[in-house]
Amino acid sequence: MHPGQNGVMKHTIPSLPTTAAALLAALLPTVASAAPAASRIDKVTVYPGTAQVERVTRVAAGAREVVLGCLSTDADLASLQLEADAGVRIGPVTATTVPRQEAPACNTHPLDPRIEALEDRIAQVHADIGARELLLAQLKGNGTGPGVYGSGPASAGGLAATLNLVQRTAQEQLQQLQPLRRQAEQLERELTPLQAERAWQQNRGQVRELVIQVSARADGDLRLRYLVQGPTWAPSYRATLDSSAGHVDMERLAQVRQTSGEDWSGVSLRLSTGSPRASVQGPQPRTWQVSPRPREDEMLFRRSAAMPAPAPAMAEAAALSDAAPEPDFAVQVAETGFATEFEVPGRVDVRSGGQSVAFALDAQRWPATTWVQTLPERDASAWLVAEIALPAGVWPDGRLQLLRDRQVVGNSVWRSQDGANQAKLTLPFGRDDQVRVRNLPVTTASASSGFIGQRSERRTGRLFEVENRHRTPVEIEVLDSSPVPTDEQITVVREFDPQPQTTQWNEQPGIVAWRQRLTPGQTARFSASYRLSYPKDMPLLERR
Repeated sequence: MHPGQNGVMKHTIPSLPTTAAALLAALLPTVASAAPAASRIDKVTVYPGTAQVERVTRVAAGAREVVLGCLSTDADLASLQLEADAGVRIGPVTATTVPRQEAPACNTHPLDPRIEALEDRIAQVHADIGARELLLAQLKGNGTGPGVYGSGPASAGGLAATLNLVQRTAQEQLQQLQPLRRQAEQLERELTPLQAERAWQQNRGQVRELVIQVSARADGDLRLRYLVQGPTWAPSYRATLDSSAGHVDMERLAQVRQTSGEDWSGVSLRLSTGSPRASVQGPQPRTWQVSPRPREDEMLFRRSAAMPAPAPAMAEAAALSDAAPEPDFAVQVAETGFATEFEVPGRVDVRSGGQSVAFALDAQRWPATTWVQTLPERDASAWLVAEIALPAGVWPDGRLQLLRDRQVVGNSVWRSQDGANQAKLTLPFGRDDQVRVRNLPVTTASASSGFIGQRSERRTGRLFEVENRHRTPVEIEVLDSSPVPTDEQITVVREFDPQPQTTQWNEQPGIVAWRQRLTPGQTARFSASYRLSYPKDMPLLERR
């Protein structure tokens, strides 16, 4: 005997004669049974890849046992926390898992609404088809029966008009039947895989039942908190640059998705950038050992002797899966010491089934400094960029939509960690066609120098021209890569006109940057000359 899904005690009954079975069935209701307790999911905190669910049930005074059914098997029982009001004491907890098909009360499925909607549409289309076919059959029958168009004599004009009406009506019905039949076939093609998926999941799925021993001196609430793997939320952002006002409006958005097997209906939802699944300890130091390098033949022998067996494909897939994560409300934002949390006001619904629910989290306006950036040696085009201060709080990586003066310019990826060691972040805002860039040709030469030509020398140069066609002044930044020697035998002499502001742009050695303000219609030129000298017998390897 064991508790069933609905709290009724289940019995294993051997084959009995009909009379004995009927007698036993009459006696079964007298056996003590625990009624299933109604519970609801009250609060959910969603992290990237997991969620903490808080479920609440009411315990009546005098209760000794609470049975909760239809729980998701994705719930991590090791994370289960129980709390109760002062009048309720909590005892041991027993968990059992049963196939879903053995628990009729749990056979609702997230696909049910879509399936029922398709079934209703199919029934409506078939009803329309049937009505038109019935009308055609009536017209056909009337056309063959005697006295169809009246019991008395009819004039030739009246009969012709009647025949024309019948013909037009039949033609209209036949023309409308074919699209309706195609619509019914298309709806049935959409319905079939959904029904198959629901049947497969219901046949293979399992549900969990918790039996909680309690001692209730008074009515009170019992709260369960547990982690569920699978639910997740993904941030996305929308940055709108107002180029004339000099600020960026940043909107934080979120897509919430869950396939836990439990629908979240009317829950208090909180989104957190923290992660209970993340490692709780940082890297630890290891001993740095320095040993003589073995001879090549010894290394080959050691590799062959220590070659491990290939890992099973399932283990590799598991390792990869472990490494991978993947309404407009006035959301309350809470900044903690280690995470940013967004509390969506009111009660929201997120059904289990993989569909995404979108939320607008918050919007902020940041002052921005803009300029036009170009790298003529690689691409003779100009690009608008904006620099903002590094925002406070935790901003997870996510998709970034970019707009310039309310016009969409494209998409990028928000990576706040790119500026983790800086106080500023740079955002791209697309091509600026009102700034013309030209890469002008220059002469290059190579020669040998020194005693009997022991060294080679090579000269190369750049000449760029930038023109501002805007009606307002524009700040431009011209970038170029100058050669950086990695061997003391290689020397580089650099000459610039005008002198650049830096030769280590963004702390990158050799990256030259000119900054200049151009008035409307103004054109500026920037030149660079590089002279490389190196031993004649030294081949050069250049990486860019």
